[in-house]
Amino acid sequence: MYAVRSTILEALLYRLSGDYNPLHSDPKLAAVAGFSRPILHGLCTLGFAVRAVIRTICNGDAKLVKAISGRFLLHVYPGETLITEMWLEGSRVLYQTKVKERNRAVLAGFVDLNQLRSSSL
Repeated sequence: MYAVRSTILEALLYRLSGDYNPLHSDPKLAAVAGFSRPILHGLCTLGFAVRAVIRTICNGDAKLVKAISGRFLLHVYPGETLITEMWLEGSRVLYQTKVKERNRAVLAGFVDLNQLRSSSL
């Protein structure tokens, strides 16, 4: 299990990178879309989950990642704590990311790995 707290800085970083979707920055538009405030970018949530796999299973070696798959289940608000649980099945890591504050799964998927060295396990 790996936990990390998201911040508003991630939303601002994505905006600087060219994502101008107001759902991630405009409280009025977020309310029209049915959210209580702007939501975190899905790609950011996926990045947190895959980084957890890389740090935990791959000992920080991102070159071990062969493929990434994720299914978005629910939105994340900036400032919420993301907890990623993972299970190794051969060369595939199954993961699920939950929001601690709401105890809800927000993302699930897998990361396929290139051959793991025995020291990675």
